[in-house]
Amino acid sequence: MKESNNESDISGFRREIDKAVNRSNDDFFTWFDKALNVETAFIRGNWDFGIHVLLPLAPYLKTPETKTVLDIGYGGGRMIAAASRFFKDAIGIDVHDQSEIVMAELRGRGMNNIQLFSTDGKTIPLPNASVDVVYSFIVFQHLGKISLLEGYVREIHRILKPKGLAVLYFGRKAFYSKNKKNLLLFWIDCAIERLRLPRGYLEFQAEINHTNLLITRGFFKKLVNSLGFSLLKFVISHKDVPDNYGSYGGQHGIVIQK
Repeated sequence: MKESNNESDISGFRREIDKAVNRSNDDFFTWFDKALNVETAFIRGNWDFGIHVLLPLAPYLKTPETKTVLDIGYGGGRMIAAASRFFKDAIGIDVHDQSEIVMAELRGRGMNNIQLFSTDGKTIPLPNASVDVVYSFIVFQHLGKISLLEGYVREIHRILKPKGLAVLYFGRKAFYSKNKKNLLLFWIDCAIERLRLPRGYLEFQAEINHTNLLITRGFFKKLVNSLGFSLLKFVISHKDVPDNYGSYGGQHGIVIQK
């Protein structure tokens, strides 16, 4: 596997997203999750947000209607649309520059408590201690470089308020348990992962919008602990919710608190 070059990864993402915009509205909004059409993308976004963000946060999150949430990698807006219904304010960042198209779609759906910003793929353009909750789903697996992942986690610590929460997903090395409904196979994969990724991560080159960074749970645990986060729990992504909710996806998830 070839080493990933993040600058080319970011420009590649922007180029492919621009192509999708030029083809059609449907192509743009479905590019991020391969949905059938725009409406399906937002419906599936509701399910993904509920199962992959709200459910893991529920034991620790009080009065979300008074809080500000940040979506890292908002894409076509499918999950931030759901977030805006539960939080007072929702902020999204992404490397693409199609925020006007996304904002028009969100406003057309009656969502007026959302702000969208472009990012350089390395930093979060928000002040210190400015948000209560952060989430990222199907994003960190595309960063390509572990240094960028580490930088993002530092940025998350910076912009979170004291006691703020984050639920973050990252690519895992799945041998047997991906798309399966078998907890034993998942734990076998976790054991093998530690052996096959001795550094705790693997960077490699892949097609745009395909996974190019894999990280073990142990590595991510050490990272968040070193930055002063409290680890609340690990979770795992699910494939094609709600249809195949029991089937495991290709991401580990972690719930942390500042």
